[in-house]
Amino acid sequence: MRHHDIEIVCPQCHAELERHGDQTGGTLVCVACERRYPIVIGIPDLRLWPDPYIGFEEDRAKGVMLHEHSDRLDFAAGVRFYYSVTEKVPPFQALRFARGLMAAQARATHALDDREDAPPDRTGAMTLLDVGCGTAPLLVTAAARYQAVVGIDVAFRWLVLARRRLADAGVDVPLLCANAEALPFRAGAFDRVVCDSTLEHLRDAGLALDECARVTRPDAKLFVATPNRFSIGPDPHTGLPAGGFLPAAFVAAYVRAKGGIPPERRLYGPAGLRRLLDAHGFVTRRVGAPPIASAQLTGFGRAVRIAAVLYNAVLRFPPGRMLLDRIGPLLHAVADRAGEAVPVADGGRSTPARGSRP
Repeated sequence: MRHHDIEIVCPQCHAELERHGDQTGGTLVCVACERRYPIVIGIPDLRLWPDPYIGFEEDRAKGVMLHEHSDRLDFAAGVRFYYSVTEKVPPFQALRFARGLMAAQARATHALDDREDAPPDRTGAMTLLDVGCGTAPLLVTAAARYQAVVGIDVAFRWLVLARRRLADAGVDVPLLCANAEALPFRAGAFDRVVCDSTLEHLRDAGLALDECARVTRPDAKLFVATPNRFSIGPDPHTGLPAGGFLPAAFVAAYVRAKGGIPPERRLYGPAGLRRLLDAHGFVTRRVGAPPIASAQLTGFGRAVRIAAVLYNAVLRFPPGRMLLDRIGPLLHAVADRAGEAVPVADGGRSTPARGSRP
């Protein structure tokens, strides 16, 4: 079945899907395994497993509530409304997450410029998949550069906010609710796959990468961004200095003591990330610390902006780059698809994705 000119298939067995119902509702039914997938407010829900922070029905209900308010709210107001009705996220986490969401588009644009080495006339003929697209900051930029783009995320409610961001930018991009470990696409469908702030949240990142390899063409590339386990700076999910060095039990206890929800994650260092990518269908070209764009610092205080200037200055010198590649806050990786597509057995997916914040 085609959804916004993107062919989607059953994520469980990769067979055809038949649509029953209208454009905003109804059900997708697999012609082979007969599994049924609901379409809610125009978004197909193709998940085999729910977001670990929230069940299927609660997630969809929250998404519908956000949708009902979206006509009178822009994206920024939608984010504020979302956290005002999300009691599980205390103010200290809500502020951190909201700042990140508002700065995400500038960061995503800068990251795409940094990682994409194909000339503009080539990217315009390519297709791009954003795995764990969240509120779609990268898709806003990618829609103008690639022939076709699509975003998937395990959190239905985030896709409603993503649609608001896209609408504010005048961009129409297909969004699907799906697990990273069970992508609803045919083999060889994409030239580029992006996993930005996604791999660290997956319980089975290797299986997700196998799926990324399956849905890419032989000359495709994978772009990854993930927090550095060995960063000495504030933890991106908790704010703890050098949080990646601390025992997971300590981090969880700290977050619970402040009334928050401990992050479901596994952080990677540079060598660990390279090993992971190389073991699951890709050949890593580079892993290291990215520069920080000034535009992504909007909303942050003077101290953060000064730290970013110093960070970029250190990054310009080879010894400084070598140091920041090891202890900087974020890792960027670019990898080529290795050889033929990696086969993944239809019945081999048994692990839920952990890709979104509450």
